[in-house]
Amino acid sequence: MVTFVFSKFAEKRFKRLGHAEQQRVIAKLQELKIHPDIVFILKPLHGFNSATHRLRIGNYRLIIQFIQQTFEQIELFILDIGHRRDIYQ
Repeated sequence: MVTFVFSKFAEKRFKRLGHAEQQRVIAKLQELKIHPDIVFILKPLHGFNSATHRLRIGNYRLIIQFIQQTFEQIELFILDIGHRRDIYQ
């Protein structure tokens, strides 16, 4: 089972997105909750201190950190959400 936890910063950024983008993010996260092997969907990040992976949703990116990973439970901490032109700066 996969659990997503938003940071306060990511939650504020999520609320600033348009309604259509919010629905896309929610749909993608719900799809990933039931995916058998989520690690292969997430792309690893290099050069970020706390972030370990990113998730692409159209033109938007989610910057993610693995918190806990066991055989049955994966907990992902969403650090930031933003457009691809701004998120890596």
